[in-house]
Amino acid sequence: MLQLIMLFAFGLILASAEANQSRFVNELDLPEIVQQLDALTKRFNDLEAKYNHGPIAFKASLTRAVSPGPNQRIIFDDVKLNLGNAYNHHLGGFVAPLNGTYLFSVYVCSAGGHYIALDLLRNSEIIGKVQAGDERYTACSSETTIDKLNAGDAVYVQHHGGSGDLVHVQEDILNSFTGSLLQVV
Repeated sequence: MLQLIMLFAFGLILASAEANQSRFVNELDLPEIVQQLDALTKRFNDLEAKYNHGPIAFKASLTRAVSPGPNQRIIFDDVKLNLGNAYNHHLGGFVAPLNGTYLFSVYVCSAGGHYIALDLLRNSEIIGKVQAGDERYTACSSETTIDKLNAGDAVYVQHHGGSGDLVHVQEDILNSFTGSLLQVV
């Protein structure tokens, strides 16, 4: 890496000499060259971080019915996929490892006679909502959204309704929370 930058800097000096602007590196040129090398090193490191990462994606589901209280976070405890290890199943949240555009989806079901209202939040700001419920039958609903995140931003699902709401779980219904990095910015 350093060799590449040094070769580039040496090439700049030679290019100047070839253009009949023969200059020798002296004390006055050295700070300028160091500044240019620092700028190139930073740019290279930024590009390397942007493109040299593995995939970031997760999928988690609920293993049991949940009757959350007001503003309670929903913990999707059964992690099916966690590429990049950005989803924390103990806290039920995703923490963005990189600045980028991310896709999130929440799928939720409520048992007959119950309702459920959930918010998808980024650092306490609502970025999506999902509601499900029916007087007689199990009802399901989903929300999918795209959002720009900064590294360190947290995304999670939180109950929005009152007490008595129920997230219904049965063998063939997977209430889930998923997300993936679409593009680094």
